[in-house]
Amino acid sequence: MKYSFSKLFRLRKRYQFQKFTHSSKRLIGRWITIEILPNPLQMTRLGITVTKRYGKAHDRNRFKRITREAFRYCQSSLPLGQDLNVKPRVNAKQATSLDIYMDLIKLLSTNHHERGT
Repeated sequence: MKYSFSKLFRLRKRYQFQKFTHSSKRLIGRWITIEILPNPLQMTRLGITVTKRYGKAHDRNRFKRITREAFRYCQSSLPLGQDLNVKPRVNAKQATSLDIYMDLIKLLSTNHHERGT
């Protein structure tokens, strides 16, 4: 199993993130909020949005780092053809990588079952 996170799996452009504001489905977990949009690709892509309101730069970078790590580990079990935008909740500063991983799996498996696929 390869746990890489190449540029193909990232949302990087402003217009990609702006799509989420209009027509995304929002899932709220204990540590994170996930916005989901379908994409025509056969891959799941990840975007992470952490505002300055969340905390200092080292807090924001830590959240992004552990979210990317959690995404890499659960990437093979995620449904294909989705763009995900992950945002931290207020209490996410105390979250570990395992907490974020469990939240990702729980929220996305719930969404997968709701869609009936």
